[in-house]
Amino acid sequence: MRTFSISENDIQLLKAIRPFMSGKSQEMLDLLLVTINVFQPKQPDQKINYDALNTLLTMVHESIQSKKNNEDIIEIDEYEHVTNEQAEDVENLLNLLAKKQDNKD
Repeated sequence: MRTFSISENDIQLLKAIRPFMSGKSQEMLDLLLVTINVFQPKQPDQKINYDALNTLLTMVHESIQSKKNNEDIIEIDEYEHVTNEQAEDVENLLNLLAKKQDNKD
């Protein structure tokens, strides 16, 4: 039983225009095609294509991981804006605190 129907010619047309699309559009098209494949099972007794579903979940997971990694990079980039003067100020403050701690001991 098919739960979703789309012409094979339409799918081939989408694949044919893919090389002329931007990178982001290609990613979206790949996601769309995999989603379509999820609802086109290889065997008539199945409602979904489990291989395509696995591929779709992998794509989503990779996208999430990529976004997390990108957020980590942004956080690191924020620290690159610290000037040498600010770094020296922090170092001087830490040295002052260490001296006060030594005097207490």
